[in-house]
This record gives sequence, structure tokens and C-alpha cells, in this order.
Amino acid sequence: MRLIFAAIFLLVNFFSIFSIKPYESAGMVVFENPEEVSNSLLYFLLILIFTAFVLIIARTRLLSAIIYILTFIAMFYVLIPFFELFSFFISAIITILIIKKPNWIILNLSAFLLSSGIATMFGISLSPIPAVFLLVILAIYDAISVYKTKHMINLAESVSKINAPMLFVIPKGNEKAMIGVGDIVMPAILAVSAQKFLLAPEIFSIKFPALFTIFGGFFGLLILIYIVEKKGGAHAGLPFINSGAIAGFAISNLILN
Repeated sequence: MRLIFAAIFLLVNFFSIFSIKPYESAGMVVFENPEEVSNSLLYFLLILIFTAFVLIIARTRLLSAIIYILTFIAMFYVLIPFFELFSFFISAIITILIIKKPNWIILNLSAFLLSSGIATMFGISLSPIPAVFLLVILAIYDAISVYKTKHMINLAESVSKINAPMLFVIPKGNEKAMIGVGDIVMPAILAVSAQKFLLAPEIFSIKFPALFTIFGGFFGLLILIYIVEKKGGAHAGLPFINSGAIAGFAISNLILN
């Protein structure tokens, strides 16, 4: 489990960074002013609204229908920079497979595509300061929603029952290990933002602040995995992963400045 989730984290981050140019060329920018901190608050508000909506309809048949429609729409947008109009047909095929032939491979592939696309779109739409602010408030929210209100656990259980690509799932015999797409996406947003907006030395075309952000988040993920394997149960991922990503980003800026 440790190696698979670690590999997914790194693949999403690096793929997102190398997807910057195609998304910019396609005009896939979410916010007009990337320096505006209020954009992060808007993002957070949308997450709250979506979470509340899912929890309200969690026990109805409406949930699966809406999630599958949103999956198709999101998949269409994240594939546009690479396949243009063919994205419609590819997204339709993937969505149908999720509904009719769900397995952990197709679900993880779908989650990977969505994670990379979302991270790239928001990363090129938020400069580093708003991105850091977003990671901080989401880490706090994640801790509260898992350890205090526990509604994030209910959300994860609801979406896992309908095979929604909002989780990365690794089979473990009769059980399965899961990590939320958000745990992978959020640090990747900061990495993409650092790559897009900062002037800095590069190694293999990746700027040092982006690289430090990735490895900082990776270290936080390893700590999270260690705690989960030792203690078991559900744990909030973003406090560990986002803290690592922000620390890596800060260290790189201290070194370069």
C-alpha cells in the first residue's frame, strides 16, 4: 500500500507540472486574477457546498446519478487540452465503464486523470500565496471534519459505495485501502503554482520550489501512511500532506533567497 500510494502521489504531481503548457494553451484557467486570495475562499466555499449536498442526498438514488454526471463533465474538461472534441467520447466511455464495469484499475485511472487535471487547472489559476492559504484552510477543515464532526468519513463511505472516482483504492484481500483525491490534488496545486509563477533554477525542467513542494508533500504522505499502518482507522490526510508541501515550498524559498 505504501509504495502504491506514494507512486500515485508522485505521478500526479509530476504529470500535473508537465501538463501546464497544454492547459494554458487550451485556456483552462479558473480565475482571472491568480493573485487574489479571495479565489481560495471561493474554492473552499464550493467544497463546503458540494460536501453538504452529497451528505444530504447520500441515502438516495440521486447521489449516484449526480456523481456520474459530474464525473463525465469533469473528465471532459480535464481531457480537452489533450484530445479536444474527442474528449467527449473518451469521457463517455470512461464514465460508462465506471458504471457498468467498475474495478479498482478503472477507478484509479479515472481518479488519476481527474486529480492531474484539477491540480493543473487550479495551479495555473492561483499564485503561490493564495495556494498556500488554500492548503492551510483545507488542512484545518480536514482535521475538523475527520476527528471532530466525522462527516468526511461519512462522505468517503458514501462515494466508495457507488464506485465514484473520488478515492484511490487499493485492494487488500477482503478489505481495501483508500486515500482521497483531495489528499493528492491539494499539494499538487501548490507545486503547479510554484512551477508556473516563480522564477527559479530548474532541474529536468522542474523548478526547485515546485520540486521541494512535491517532496515535502511526499514526506508528509509517508508520515500519514506510517500512522495509518500503525494505528489503523481513518485519519485526516491534509494536515500531514499539506504541512509537508508548505514546508518544502518555504524551505526552497529560504534557500533561493
